[in-house]
Amino acid sequence: MPDRPDEDRDHADPRNKPKKRHLAVVPARPVRSRRQFVIQGTAAMAGGVALTSQLVSAGPRALEHEGRKPIRPPTAALDDDAFQAACIRCGLCGTVCENGCIRFYGLEEATHGALTPYVDVRRRSCTLCMRCTEICPTGALQEVPEDLEIIAQEIDMGVAVVDPDRCLSYLGRVCGYCYDACPIPGEAIDLTPPARPVIHEDNCVGCGRCVELCPQTPTAIDVFRRDA
Repeated sequence: MPDRPDEDRDHADPRNKPKKRHLAVVPARPVRSRRQFVIQGTAAMAGGVALTSQLVSAGPRALEHEGRKPIRPPTAALDDDAFQAACIRCGLCGTVCENGCIRFYGLEEATHGALTPYVDVRRRSCTLCMRCTEICPTGALQEVPEDLEIIAQEIDMGVAVVDPDRCLSYLGRVCGYCYDACPIPGEAIDLTPPARPVIHEDNCVGCGRCVELCPQTPTAIDVFRRDA
């Protein structure tokens, strides 16, 4: 059997295939197929039910982020007014959240936007699954692939801050839970002897894993949103 032309062999060799490019996400993503329409419609119904259930069960209570900027889901605009304007309060992000960390403000919330999503990392942290960015229909959250290298570059939910007056390692005991919990240890957080955590602000994505797993009560580490 004669050899195929060089161009056919090049095409067959997977090493010669062009690398994938990550395209910029436009603000609005139209429905492209009947299947996608059905999936989004079903998810929207589920989101409405889940959102209503959360609001009813929560009842009146103090806001978790009173007096400070809320931690929003991944890729939300740092300008919170811009995020609130883009978010349509559909609740879809909460239905697909892997760790169930996305919560919603109640109807009484005026400053941070009634029914808008936020993350209370002291209860549940973000696992960086990026599912919320995939399902958002308006571009309020922009799609990011579940690739840790890309996530480390693109996600900025906030920055972790250590309180040395509460941290066990700063108080003479060896802990290090925050370092073990971090999805990008050595880049976002380091330990100095004896196991004292040091945050690298430029590399911290604000996922809150360190906060959720901190053994102190109240926690010795928390996530704060950066200024726009």
